[in-house]
Amino acid sequence: MIENIKEKTGILTMNKELKTLKREVAFNNFASATTVGFLFDAVDREKYQQAREFIDFVEKHNVRVFGIGFASKSDQIAYFPYKLGIDYFGLDEVNWYGKPTNPVIGDFLKRNFDILVDLSQTNLFPIHYIFALSVAKFKITNDSIKSKYADFVLQINNTEKLENYIKQIKHYLEVIQAK
Repeated sequence: MIENIKEKTGILTMNKELKTLKREVAFNNFASATTVGFLFDAVDREKYQQAREFIDFVEKHNVRVFGIGFASKSDQIAYFPYKLGIDYFGLDEVNWYGKPTNPVIGDFLKRNFDILVDLSQTNLFPIHYIFALSVAKFKITNDSIKSKYADFVLQINNTEKLENYIKQIKHYLEVIQAK
């Protein structure tokens, strides 16, 4: 029952914040984007590595990349290698109803990315919150609870391998015509 109250409070608060959110929607691809943001899992070592490789791939397209990786606990963050534009937060750095409290989240949400790619494959509320409240122009996610806040949804569920999901993202960002 307590978890249900926390979840409902989090969603109500997020929806209230969404009402005041102003964002410009524009379809972008690798050729038109100058900045790309990523949400990724740093808990699972394999998913973390795949996300980092994809971030490096996008960066080679002369695109400035930024990312937020989430770890189980904030004390694990010190073990991740430093990369300019990539920050981490612990899933223990949230308020009582799940809203992220780490200051790097506020900075990330203010960035007007040309593309925001959700590589998290999770329905955890802190990730849901970040994705929903980002002012990115073109938001990409998989078929999850975050899809109602996305501009482009790949019909791949959370159980699909991240590698396949990344292949699909690469494919569509190479063929989509920017507007």
